[in-house]
Amino acid sequence: MNSLIAVALLAASLARADPAELAKTYAQAIERLNAQHAAKPRESEDELASKLPAPARRAFDELLAATPSERNAEALASALSAAANAAVELDLERDFEAARARLAQVDEAAAQALGTLVSRPRFLVRGVGGLEREYCERFADVFEAVLGAYDEVFGFDEFSKLPGKKLRVLVHLEAQIERPPHFAPQFPYHSQIDFPVADASAFTSPTADGKFLFYGLCHELGHVVAMWGDRSNEEDRHTWAHYTGVAIVEHLSRDSKHSKLLAGLRDVKWRSLEKERAEAAGVEPGRESKESVMALWIALHDSVGPRALGDALDLLDKEDKRLRINRVRYYELGQLERALQQVVKDEKLRKRAKELLK
Repeated sequence: MNSLIAVALLAASLARADPAELAKTYAQAIERLNAQHAAKPRESEDELASKLPAPARRAFDELLAATPSERNAEALASALSAAANAAVELDLERDFEAARARLAQVDEAAAQALGTLVSRPRFLVRGVGGLEREYCERFADVFEAVLGAYDEVFGFDEFSKLPGKKLRVLVHLEAQIERPPHFAPQFPYHSQIDFPVADASAFTSPTADGKFLFYGLCHELGHVVAMWGDRSNEEDRHTWAHYTGVAIVEHLSRDSKHSKLLAGLRDVKWRSLEKERAEAAGVEPGRESKESVMALWIALHDSVGPRALGDALDLLDKEDKRLRINRVRYYELGQLERALQQVVKDEKLRKRAKELLK
């Protein structure tokens, strides 16, 4: 008898539950966890996700169990979409998939619009616009290789603007690429790259119309790592990400363990550090022009080396005295010179860095 009463009470509770309120309870709990982490970022996103409060978990489960009717079907679909999008903010991949599957039973078009989510230890890839999971998995494999190359070449300690939070890449299928991939810094709790593609059958680069998507992925990650100057003064003259991008493309082109994965990504023929070095020959390294700043990065790369650049930025991160805009890290070349003096052990190389960055 007691069990029958409990079932009846639960059924009555679910019947009364407002889908929008259930989704709001779930989303607000995720928002609070992210805000607390932003104030004192000490944990990984996986650790953060494990702290989702029980009331939020119950609200999500109730939302999944809610039964649509003629009166509330639209509200239920909207709530399930909101919950799925909230799940992405805390890398709750299983919740995203559960909400998407339930939404498909209520509104198939809305479920398809949510796209596909692929979670990896350091990032999420979300594919929308009709991209299949297989495509997103391969894209994630390529991005994992790019991150590994950044580790090997530069050794940066942190990529995301908030330590512990995973990077996001939004891959969206378009009839034609109107705007190249770009770092989207506006999100409050993570760093995201916006990435348009025009071919759902395979991730290849360059495209038939000359879009260097693979280089673009490597380039935008450079922006995620470091911005230079401030909003009104792009001190690096948009060369840092170009430098890191060509360095990573070139590094991966020589990496035999990724040759099968990167087949079809032929950007190195047009985008490489070797080509940039040839173009910079005879250009005086400095800060006056785009060409002189690019020559500066190449000179630093060839003298103190890319690992020293990584160590210098890591040191500045530990000091945490840089400008931040929407939590994105901004550096100055003068700060870089000071940091290189501390991390470079060879006296001649320290002197060379000082000359280059004077």
